[in-house]
Amino acid sequence: MRNGEMTSTNVREKREVRETPERVRGAVSPRRRWSRAAGPVGISSPDRVVEAIVQGIRSGRYVPGQKLIEADLTHDLRVSRGPVREALKRLAAEGVVMLTRHRGAYIRALSRSEADETLVVLEVLTGLMARLAAETVNAGDHAERIRKAYEWLDVYKNGQATSNEYIEKRRHFYDTLAEIGGNEQLGRIMPTMQIHLLRLQVQPYLTSQTRQDQLRDYAQITEAVLAGKPQQAERAMRRHIRRARVRYRRLPDEAFWSQSGAG
Repeated sequence: MRNGEMTSTNVREKREVRETPERVRGAVSPRRRWSRAAGPVGISSPDRVVEAIVQGIRSGRYVPGQKLIEADLTHDLRVSRGPVREALKRLAAEGVVMLTRHRGAYIRALSRSEADETLVVLEVLTGLMARLAAETVNAGDHAERIRKAYEWLDVYKNGQATSNEYIEKRRHFYDTLAEIGGNEQLGRIMPTMQIHLLRLQVQPYLTSQTRQDQLRDYAQITEAVLAGKPQQAERAMRRHIRRARVRYRRLPDEAFWSQSGAG
């Protein structure tokens, strides 16, 4: 990949996701009232642009490495160039967009080293997430919620799902663990949009066997959480992330952004 561009196959790949955007600083809830002419009532134009791009990533309209055309954004959202540029700068600061000199803005694609570093962080954070969930699993409806979250994943063991459907169910599984654990700060520091982008980026290179391996890991994590065994749950989760690191290291260079030749 050069200059932030993924292969044409990845850019053209469209995906359908039925979910709301993860929180991004400046992102706006889609539940806000909308004006037919101006968009959400009572929010700024840059906020509307941020929200539109985030929703576009979630819906599959935008994929890692895809160029964002400023003229299209101004036309589609009925805003001037100023709000678009402000929104792109905000998203770049959040690691969602890459701004390149003379070439414009792209949905961020991670380099091989960035992907590996992200997984190093995730191993610690998701391990803690699983531990906290196991500590509180017997409260209220927690056990039923995590059981259902896993069952939604397990239905895809035969490969009967689009890439985005599977990614969405994985996101729901992790969200459920975080909510059950009850640590709001963990949710705030988790790089949720970067995780989503990384999953989209590598998904075309993963095999059906990879999915089977992932589902087996999720089953072990779920079993440990439901048994109320925090240490076992944390170990299972951290092992799952370490296996992902090994898989990513085996992917071809074209799966990652490369700075070589960047202008």
